[in-house]
Amino acid sequence: MTEEATDLMDTARLWVVRASEPTFTLWDDFTAWLEADPAHLAAYETALEEDAWTGALLAQPEARALFRQDDEAPAAPSRRRWWAGGGALAASVAAAVALLTLHPFGANLVQIETAPGEHRTVVLADGSRVILNGGTRISYDADGEREMTLAHGEALFEIRHDASDPFVVMVDDTRLVDAGTVFNVVSGGDALEVGVAEGAVIYQGADEPVHLHPGDVLKRDSAHGPVRLTRADPQSVGSWNEGVLHFDNATLAEVAEDLERAAGRPVRAGAGVGGLRYTGTLAVDGPAETVMARAAPLLGVTIRDDGEHWEMTLRNASPR
Repeated sequence: MTEEATDLMDTARLWVVRASEPTFTLWDDFTAWLEADPAHLAAYETALEEDAWTGALLAQPEARALFRQDDEAPAAPSRRRWWAGGGALAASVAAAVALLTLHPFGANLVQIETAPGEHRTVVLADGSRVILNGGTRISYDADGEREMTLAHGEALFEIRHDASDPFVVMVDDTRLVDAGTVFNVVSGGDALEVGVAEGAVIYQGADEPVHLHPGDVLKRDSAHGPVRLTRADPQSVGSWNEGVLHFDNATLAEVAEDLERAAGRPVRAGAGVGGLRYTGTLAVDGPAETVMARAAPLLGVTIRDDGEHWEMTLRNASPR
């Protein structure tokens, strides 16, 4: 490792220690440091992994015994300071790794998937909640619970903030890092949308990190495509959980995707419809038939049920 890389890791480790203190107040400085260079966030996450991994290792009774002095009770060094103890402690930790047979981390993978039209709330050990919309799949390690993968669909995250162990949502190769937050994520194909209701989220994709605040909505159409930032009422973020959908110049193809998650059956935008745009609010509480009957005149289309899916057509289109 170069001297520059070593200095960066030392700085990242110092931020881990400082941000974990109850009296820490330098959030603006911390955020500025994270956003100054993509390498800073990567180094910080590495330092957090070191911190969590070492803490888990040193919590093992066999590992604590390695640090026992005479007949005193086992006392492992604090994981917050393990890296500051120099080579002797690092060698001891390496010895612990060599001597112990531990269960592999990540062995208890939890996968949860909802059907279209189904909502489900996942409550994590720290009290954080993840509310899944229909047609959504997530996975996470039950032993960690501070990193979750959203494979597809939509989820509203209500996260209990821990500065020493930020919550991370992975969407393909993109990281969404919590900074004390309520936020909504929609993933479909390569497209991604992130809206923040409270707190902040750090988006780290292919380009520079983007810091999102309440009311910020980030959208991208492809995994490596450019991102667009828009504004929304923070109270409207994740409002699907309350039976309301808000749209700002959305295509009817996008509206159809949201209606499908609520309706429980596929919703298709027929010929000449998908590119039309809609700004407004749709109520999606109640039976699917009622939802579609309310939505059709507002969207300026006819919505027909063929028994397998709903199809949006132009009002003057002939039934098939």
